[in-house]
Amino acid sequence: MSSRLPLLTIENILRNYLQPFRCDCHAQQDSRVTVRLYEEHHDGEELTVFGITDEQCRDAANLVRLAQELRFELYATRSGMASAAGCAKAAER
Repeated sequence: MSSRLPLLTIENILRNYLQPFRCDCHAQQDSRVTVRLYEEHHDGEELTVFGITDEQCRDAANLVRLAQELRFELYATRSGMASAAGCAKAAER
């Protein structure tokens, strides 16, 4: 069983790969990690991911892959929200 890197290290690596987004990492009671992403200039939370495993946080290579997945999810979520907003505006007309 592999152990994860310290939270501060995880957070620093993710911050480097997720710029311009800020992130906060928190350990859960079951030893999994929660990552919250925020826009750099806004206080609103953009994405929260629960249940990140020790395996995903064991080394920098895995964290880079995790950052890529988080970025993909963030953009997928944002484009879905933009599409929904566009449909709502069209329905108002």
